[in-house]
Amino acid sequence: MDLKKHLVSVVVPAYNQPLYLRAALQSVVDQDYRPIEVIVSDDCSPITLKSVADEFLRFQDDSFKVRYFRSATNRGVIDNFRYAVGQAVGAYLVPLPHDNCFVDQRFFTEAVQIISGGRNCHLCYGNALYEKSDRRALNIPDSISFSGGWAVLEGRDFIRLYRRGGMDWSQAMMLDNVMAHSLGAYDEPYVVNGAIAKRLGVSQDDMFSYVFLLSAMGSVGLCEKPVCEIGTPPESYSRSAAWITTKARVKFFIFYNIWRSDIQGPYAADVKQMALRQALQYADRILDRRMGAYYGWHPLFFLMCGFGLVKSAWSTVRYAFKRGVNLIRPNTFKKTRRL
Repeated sequence: MDLKKHLVSVVVPAYNQPLYLRAALQSVVDQDYRPIEVIVSDDCSPITLKSVADEFLRFQDDSFKVRYFRSATNRGVIDNFRYAVGQAVGAYLVPLPHDNCFVDQRFFTEAVQIISGGRNCHLCYGNALYEKSDRRALNIPDSISFSGGWAVLEGRDFIRLYRRGGMDWSQAMMLDNVMAHSLGAYDEPYVVNGAIAKRLGVSQDDMFSYVFLLSAMGSVGLCEKPVCEIGTPPESYSRSAAWITTKARVKFFIFYNIWRSDIQGPYAADVKQMALRQALQYADRILDRRMGAYYGWHPLFFLMCGFGLVKSAWSTVRYAFKRGVNLIRPNTFKKTRRL
């Protein structure tokens, strides 16, 4: 198979942080795979990023392109990502936050080989390291057998590990872009875009919903070795007060919508079951008229609210009980703070 027939689009939603962006783009240049197009979407940064993108024009040829876009206004993290995705024309898509960079030069080559290898695979997911740390993003169980650093799991098995098995999450991935578009994976109701965020009074996010939707459609390539470094600048979106204070409602929104979706893949039932379990974890945070109005006060939403009230009441009673016991016998329960 001629791998060079398969264009990889690397979308880089960016805001400030020119040093991080330069490292991210260099790590794409260093990949041994071609052809690649890189799409840098500058979300109206006070520090313009065009000069950084222009540095990489010298690498352009028939198999490597760099395209830079700058928004006239600040769209927000997800709308900026969605804009960049809208410019991508590759069969495969690599989301690359501008503060991340790849550390494995063969990740693209190996991921394309797996996705295009006739195994009904639509997603490759890699391990990662956190910046200035030896901590890995994924806690992969020893029971998984790898060959050449990779294993191909059925979608149901990957989802069980990803959200229910404690494997955690990573930002290193390659998507079947054609399949993701056909599933509407970048759009409402699977993401909280700017319009929804304003309507619900929450932050923008997507919770990597495309990971769940693509897992429902077939197998997933899992790479145990770290292929990416996750940057941790103090100004990162995940550390913002807006995200921290509204993330529970954002998570409920996305998982609830995945559960109610009509995806038809071979592992759709497994993904929907996972989504319901996740939505129920945040059901005590959705007693909000804006959320109810969004769903038209649907009976299922009322049911979720009822579950949330029970969960909240139980948490309050359990918290009070633990504090009471600790007053009599200190340190019987070490965790008494409600989250």
